[in-house]
Amino acid sequence: MFEKAAMTWNLPWDADWVTAVSFIGTSRRIAAGNNLGEILIWELPEKAGAAVPNPIRKLVGHTNVVSRLLSSADGRWLISSSYDHTIRLWDMQAAPKETDTVVLNSRAIYDAENRKNGPKPPAPLPVKLDIQSAAVTLDAHKEWVSNISMTPDEKHLLSGDDGGVVILWNWTERKEIRRWKTKGWVQGMCLSPDAKQVFVSERKPLIFDTGRYAAVKIWNAETGEVFKDLDADFKGIQLSSAAYSPDGKTLVLGRTGEGEGKLWIYDSTGKKVKELTPIHQSGVTDVVFHPDGKHFASAGRDTVIRLWNVAEGKMVKELGKARGGQFKDWVCAIAFSRDGNWLLGGDMAGAVQVYSMS
Repeated sequence: MFEKAAMTWNLPWDADWVTAVSFIGTSRRIAAGNNLGEILIWELPEKAGAAVPNPIRKLVGHTNVVSRLLSSADGRWLISSSYDHTIRLWDMQAAPKETDTVVLNSRAIYDAENRKNGPKPPAPLPVKLDIQSAAVTLDAHKEWVSNISMTPDEKHLLSGDDGGVVILWNWTERKEIRRWKTKGWVQGMCLSPDAKQVFVSERKPLIFDTGRYAAVKIWNAETGEVFKDLDADFKGIQLSSAAYSPDGKTLVLGRTGEGEGKLWIYDSTGKKVKELTPIHQSGVTDVVFHPDGKHFASAGRDTVIRLWNVAEGKMVKELGKARGGQFKDWVCAIAFSRDGNWLLGGDMAGAVQVYSMS
């Protein structure tokens, strides 16, 4: 499986780092958000080999980093979290009322114009887009919303922020069920498919980020109490990424920071099952399970995406080419399509990669 996985399209958008990506329901539409709070929507061609598509819509309203994008199964709603302290809901069936023009290579033009004795600036790539505002804005958080996670039945949503506040939502009613406070900033976070467990890794950077408070715990979502304390397993180690398998029996964790980008597999009781190799150079940025539950993908600061077999704990495919680690076009976010046939990657160069899995 995945032997033929390869990049199909590389979608240019160099305004800033692409920090969040998602497929919208089961459609061919995809969404990507960046460090500026901008979100663009593309409609992908039906078949690989078609020309690179241009974005068709821009979602406006966020004023800071888009940290995560999720979609309802029916494709009606796109959900975004942001460092502007909000969670926003976008009605993808709403008719846009305005248009705007976005230059997809604006940064490349700016860099060339301000570089002495460099090549001439590239020709602009302007695209006219429909503009859309959010249908609902939730402002329960008072600090950067660093992550959101949703159960497959879409009845529960989990959100966490850099003030250490974790909120479990009844998403059907858009109401809080429970909130609790952690000591550090919420970093890696995910909600189990049955909404009974919450994994949270915390951090609190000190001067120049050289000394850190880090904590790793699995919480009982029904009581708000700690179910399993994993601090002893991860002394001072920051975990940026976490994902439960579709059946809730497996938890994958990824290490961030400037050290080794290690990955671990745990079971739902909090017992370590495997530590995986090879590692991502300079840190893991995201992990996501394939819909089959037998595989997952990891992304890193080394500019590669790796596909893994869960049962064997082995890498089965590497996508992309390592370009030296730190500040060499990290892949910041990844997402599978609901049928598992496609994978998205968003990088710090401002591009969105679309991979075919077969």
